[in-house]
Amino acid sequence: MRRIAFGMAIFAASVARMQAAASSPTPTWARDVAPILMNNCVECHRPGQVAPFSLLAYRDSAKRARFLAKTVAERTMPPWSPDGPVGAFVGERRLTDAEIAVIDRWAEAGAPAGDLSQAPEPPPALGDGWRLGTPDLVVRMRHPFTLPAGPDDAYEVFPMPFTLDGVPADVIARARIPGTDLLSVAAVEIRAGNRKVLHHADVFIDTSGEARKREAAGGGNGYSSFGTPGFVPSAYLGGRVPGTTPRFLPDGIASGVMPMSGDIALQVHYHATVKAETDQSEVGIYLMREPANRMMDALFLRSFKLDIPAGTAAFTVDDSIVVPADCILMSVFPHMHLLGREVHASAQLPDGSTRPLIDISRWSFPWQDHYFYREPFILPKGTVVRCRWVFDNSEANPSNPFSPPRDVRFGPNATDEMCGLLLGVIPVSLDDVQVLADARLRKMKERVDELTPEQRSRFQWQDAFEGMGGRN
Repeated sequence: MRRIAFGMAIFAASVARMQAAASSPTPTWARDVAPILMNNCVECHRPGQVAPFSLLAYRDSAKRARFLAKTVAERTMPPWSPDGPVGAFVGERRLTDAEIAVIDRWAEAGAPAGDLSQAPEPPPALGDGWRLGTPDLVVRMRHPFTLPAGPDDAYEVFPMPFTLDGVPADVIARARIPGTDLLSVAAVEIRAGNRKVLHHADVFIDTSGEARKREAAGGGNGYSSFGTPGFVPSAYLGGRVPGTTPRFLPDGIASGVMPMSGDIALQVHYHATVKAETDQSEVGIYLMREPANRMMDALFLRSFKLDIPAGTAAFTVDDSIVVPADCILMSVFPHMHLLGREVHASAQLPDGSTRPLIDISRWSFPWQDHYFYREPFILPKGTVVRCRWVFDNSEANPSNPFSPPRDVRFGPNATDEMCGLLLGVIPVSLDDVQVLADARLRKMKERVDELTPEQRSRFQWQDAFEGMGGRN
């Protein structure tokens, strides 16, 4: 009887949904679909942005109506990887069930236009194609770089001298940290010159001149360096991976600091293709407009113990870290390559309770992001953060770069593997900034010890941490 009652309940609910759909008007692009696209899709799907086609106009959307209905039903678009915690993150790109149903019914009805004069206006275009608007300072690679045809990826560092001559004096004055020659940075955006080959990039500051020396020794247009930029940076300003959304932090919080002179060193991971490609990327820097009360800092989890046998569908790796001081957790950034399947992170608090940080059960290599919490929260000193990464090196993994599968290890290529979790934190006490720096260095030394001597030499990490103040 229970099964019959349950079946009748499902049948009744289905009938109710069909009756509701039949009684509601047929969706049109202008009235029903365009508002969904303008609010959720056209940030990327517009000219000059990362998506391969625009959805600003009816004709562009209508010819892809079936495709749109399929991708939103599968929840592959809008791209959003985390399963949870639901509602925890800023800028969640999730369509509601009702919005998905509207797009499906619109496509089934033949994608009617409706009264196009009543369609909502597209959101304004971003300044010069920059997603955060026009930067205060733009620094470009001095020369185009030619990436040879595959199979090997390349890690290149490009020193780029910068000047503040074009930055208004009042902007510099507001960003300047009193009593110093440092500027507080609100955000950094990396604009890829060639999206086909730029896998990820990081922005460092070099005040030692070491990056330029290494460039000159290598021939004058960047130099190769994997893992570290090849020098001890005076500052790290941010990075870009596939799917990253650049964003500003809450008022009063700087993403980093930079000196008023020196070189910006852009470290780029290029993913090789079947033909030679050229890139000339640029970095946009946005300075703070108000005094910086706090600055983003970081802790990380990772492992280099990646030796994934061919055919293994659930190879797991774990790591943990003890938070060394009271911190505010602002964001999390998980990272894997093409064999990635799942990532799960949680925090065990000193009172014994456990708080989930992020869960992704369908990893998407092209869509990785720094996930910022809507309501940042305290990780007390002594909290243990744990992360588990799961890899699928079987034939059933559609992202597996090898067919048949091969053994895959840690390495620099996109077809090698990596795993990491970056915690974006703010120390509650400014006195603990050095405590976090020491914890990062200890952690990295522990992980480098996992590498073989051959790997450390090949990746040029054998002396990577010399000169960092002698800290252990």
